[in-house]
Amino acid sequence: MKTLTLLAACAIFVAGWAILALAYATVPAGQTNPANPTKLAVPANQAVSAKLVGPANQAGSAYVADLSEKTGPRLKGHLRLAAPLVPQALPLLRAGESALFQQAGVDTSFSLWRSPEQLRALVANGQVDAVVAALPTAAVLARRGVSCVVLAAYAAPLWLVGPSDLVRQGEHPLDTFRRLLDREILLPFGPGNMPELALRVLAAQGGQDCPLRHCGSALEAVNLLRLGRGGAALLPEPSVSLATTEGGIVRLLDLREVWAATFPDHTDMPTACFMAVGPTAHDPALRTLLRQGFVEGMRDMEKNPQASLVAAKKYSPELSAVLERTSNDGQLFLSSSVLAGERGRKAALFMLQRLMGLNPASVGGNLPANDFWDMGHEE
Repeated sequence: MKTLTLLAACAIFVAGWAILALAYATVPAGQTNPANPTKLAVPANQAVSAKLVGPANQAGSAYVADLSEKTGPRLKGHLRLAAPLVPQALPLLRAGESALFQQAGVDTSFSLWRSPEQLRALVANGQVDAVVAALPTAAVLARRGVSCVVLAAYAAPLWLVGPSDLVRQGEHPLDTFRRLLDREILLPFGPGNMPELALRVLAAQGGQDCPLRHCGSALEAVNLLRLGRGGAALLPEPSVSLATTEGGIVRLLDLREVWAATFPDHTDMPTACFMAVGPTAHDPALRTLLRQGFVEGMRDMEKNPQASLVAAKKYSPELSAVLERTSNDGQLFLSSSVLAGERGRKAALFMLQRLMGLNPASVGGNLPANDFWDMGHEE
């Protein structure tokens, strides 16, 4: 029961991560875009607490963690970081305590954003300096004249989950994907989100139809699977870890495997990015600091999952509650390939090109200019 409650709560987190692309993309005729893309600036919730506060009492509220060491000269007195509640928020939660930021004399605060509206407000009202967002969201922001520069990208797991009788040991990922697409795929978020776009790109590349059914939450999707009213569900973390703890529902296929097999010359599948926004986007020194901190934090998270899980429990009550109900090793939960340097830029650009061909509105109608990228030379 506790796991189901957390899975229900994950509806907010799934929306926060997955509907990023919805924040600015158009939707098919007759459907309502909950992100209301015609209104970029909306009132923002204030995030002013100097310490980690929570749990949050309203969907629009934000956590703020003051992770600063107030000593030494600064490139800038304070950097405000933001992300949805996903594992990739951990490098931002811990940034101010890192040697890199302390040596630069820069402190940080962190805000958890819970909806596309809140993200838009933070950016439009100048309340954030760097954010984690879906890759197409960053592209649309740039096309709309918002100062933003992508510093790094990452390829997070996107799992098709379903009943255990759908498992075929030793089956090639492309064969598994084709077989699962013969069934209805449940999506616990609205139309036009990044996981759905990635799924549609892969289906189109294979010349297959993509029968989809949108659900209100991850909990609803899992319940429908248990009732036999769906073939599989597409879930990001942390929803997939929660959905598979009760038994009966298992991981069937990571879309990253399908992507690598479908595009052997472009095996990375970046779905989200870390970007500088506002005046920070025009500051090369701060961009370098932010990128290095994020890349180092992401790699440390994957190399040292246990330490990262401890940090998650320290900094985020909600992540802690989720982790208590997931696997102990944290490898699957924290598995996410960070992409920077020329490799990262090529991978991210390739993804945007595929999305452009699928739905130009999802990237703002055209590809971003060269100054959209500052992914450094890290590999």
